Amino acid sequence: MKPPTSVYIFMNQRKTKVFVECPICGVGRIVSKRQAKSPKPCRSCSTKLSWQRDEYKKSIAAAASKNTKRRWQDPELRKSLEKSLATDEVRAKLSASTTKNWQNQDYQKHISETSKAVGATPQVRAKRSATAKALQLNTDFRNKSASAIKTAMAHEDVRQKISKNNKTRWLDPIYRSHMIKVLDKARAAALIDPAIKQKLAVARAAQLGRLSSIQKMLYAFLDDLNIVYLKEGPKTRLGYYVFDCLVVHNNKKILIECQGDYWHSLDDAIKNDKSKFTYISRYFPEYEIMYVWEHEFYCKDRVLDRLKLKLGINIETKEFKFSELQIREINSSEVKTFLDLYHYLGKDRGGKAFGAFDGDLLIAAIVFSPPLRQNTAGQFGLISGEVRELSRLCIHPSYHKKNFASWFIKRTLKRIDCKLVVAYADTTVGHDGGIYKASNFKLHHIVPADYWYVDTLGYVMHKRTLYGKAKSLKLTESEFAEAKGYIKKYGGEKLCFVKDISY
Repeated sequence: MKPPTSVYIFMNQRKTKVFVECPICGVGRIVSKRQAKSPKPCRSCSTKLSWQRDEYKKSIAAAASKNTKRRWQDPELRKSLEKSLATDEVRAKLSASTTKNWQNQDYQKHISETSKAVGATPQVRAKRSATAKALQLNTDFRNKSASAIKTAMAHEDVRQKISKNNKTRWLDPIYRSHMIKVLDKARAAALIDPAIKQKLAVARAAQLGRLSSIQKMLYAFLDDLNIVYLKEGPKTRLGYYVFDCLVVHNNKKILIECQGDYWHSLDDAIKNDKSKFTYISRYFPEYEIMYVWEHEFYCKDRVLDRLKLKLGINIETKEFKFSELQIREINSSEVKTFLDLYHYLGKDRGGKAFGAFDGDLLIAAIVFSPPLRQNTAGQFGLISGEVRELSRLCIHPSYHKKNFASWFIKRTLKRIDCKLVVAYADTTVGHDGGIYKASNFKLHHIVPADYWYVDTLGYVMHKRTLYGKAKSLKLTESEFAEAKGYIKKYGGEKLCFVKDISY
């Protein structure tokens, strides 16, 4: 039932009020007869319709901004607001209200879209940039910001939330592309500034202990040669650059750089390496630069020979007695480090490994692996697990001594659980199996010649090693060989020796 029409007297005239419903929400209200002829939306619906128009939003925002600026210019009002905000109760209410708003996804979306739209204008960007610069010059602000960030980052949930947000944003291809461009532009601008270049050099020199695997191999070679050197750090910094190693020997000052095959093949790294070389040759002509590439470490004796030639020295052979050595099983990490340094193939096979120690120094390593080929055990009428392959045998360059290899093999054979040991001598690198013959191995058969790689100086790289390096750079064997100056050659049979240890 509609409420009855009401009648009242106004200015000695009879006025009639009529009940009408809002055409949008249906809420009823009392209006005059004239208004009832063309009913309009109620005030609430009218406001909602107005806020859907961009012009209305802009006008309201401009009026509010103008009014806020006008009121904020009143010093008494500003002081009263600052005083009221200083109370714990008001701050708690504001914090609770903000938290409640941010739990609303629509609110978050609205704020995000508004912020992007406002931040896209040149005027706002210029103002924000000027404000940020001014704040950065304020020491108190910097100290407070640093303290606040440190306090916040002390909480695990804050760190996890920041990490999650960063990962989510980085998954957006548009954001990622934009950030990469910004970072590249900032880095390019920074590298032009001498002050920034100097700071970067000092910062990198302070990062001690972060050494690559090839740096560690280089330092081990220099230790073997008894060369005094300085590792990467503050003392290897010259001007804007920090070097991997500094050697002062025989009146020579040599800066040694270890170049990773992947990273130093990138365009930015190539440009930086050229700039570094030009800078040293121009401002520090008393220093020489020696580059050692990652793949060179995996060519038998190549890096060692280069160092000896550059420094004009020979390796001394240590005197020792077999009775003074200790043989014990070593872990995968120990044997990998040793073989990467001194074996032309490095370590790419698992198995039981033993080491010979002179005191605490590892001077020889041997690895007994499961056969690489599945049918190896069947060739000898045995089952899998009864055959082991002597896959690696390596001796420290300073500890080569007559009969040491055969002595080492005989003592480690007693410690493995199998019936037959197989060993291959690769004639490609000059191995004829003399060590195995001295250990009472017998020649079983000859494996046909396969190809291998050699560089322009005659240093050999095994095809499996070159394949691994090419794969890490996403290249084919032939592409890597051509890029690094390696030539494929055929030759070098493999001699297969066996020893029965079932008795």
